Amino acid sequence: MTLINQLIIGWVTIFLLINLTFLIAKKLNNFCIVDVLWGFSFGILATIFLCTGDGYFTRKLILAILAITWATRLGVYLLLRIIKKYPEDDKRYKFLLSKWGDRKYLYMYFFYHIQGLLIVILSPVFAVPTLQDSSQFSIIEYIGIIIITTSIICESISDYQLFMHKNSASTDNVYRKGFWKYSRHPNYFFQWLAWVGFFIFSLNSSGLFTIYCPLLMLFLLTKVTGINNNEAHNIASKGKEYLIYQKTTSCFIPLPPRKYKY
Repeated sequence: MTLINQLIIGWVTIFLLINLTFLIAKKLNNFCIVDVLWGFSFGILATIFLCTGDGYFTRKLILAILAITWATRLGVYLLLRIIKKYPEDDKRYKFLLSKWGDRKYLYMYFFYHIQGLLIVILSPVFAVPTLQDSSQFSIIEYIGIIIITTSIICESISDYQLFMHKNSASTDNVYRKGFWKYSRHPNYFFQWLAWVGFFIFSLNSSGLFTIYCPLLMLFLLTKVTGINNNEAHNIASKGKEYLIYQKTTSCFIPLPPRKYKY
């Protein structure tokens, strides 16, 4: 099967899941559940590519296991976060619904499908290696596996550290320990690093063109969603303490903290 055929099957699957998710969201009046689909979607597509790719089975299986583990961790984390806040919707989606007025459901439907399209656009990095029929693994692939595995572990740790802080008796509004001492968004950094790992894994399968996948995710995380929304919310809720945190701590890449000059 060709890459194009794999992507068509993937797109049809995501199209159907987006429609189903939209119907559920409208029924629950909670539209942030599409974030959960986003989290799980790449594991779903990796499974499809595992079944449809004609390449070496062990390579396909390793890639699928890594992708499913990574996607499931993210999907479950987002699901638990939504359940905790339910029935309150995410502020981003409440803002969009109020902004769109009488046509809010129509626009939200298209907004959902824009996210579905992005999922499919980002998916070739998970498909390309499934077409490689060589049984020999390269150093590049081992490096990719190490980066992906490390990213999954470190993202899990950073999420756990913040979760424990939020559920502790600490009076500190800003958490500055663990990975959060070196980056204001270590979870986003390690999430992006996993994309770098998947790209590196694909290089041995003529996947150089998929470099746009980690680059696009970097843009989305730092300029569109993720960091931008999170920073604005933290400044509004934590005030001066977070402004000091911004001046002393790297935004994205973990780096040694800087001294704050009063």
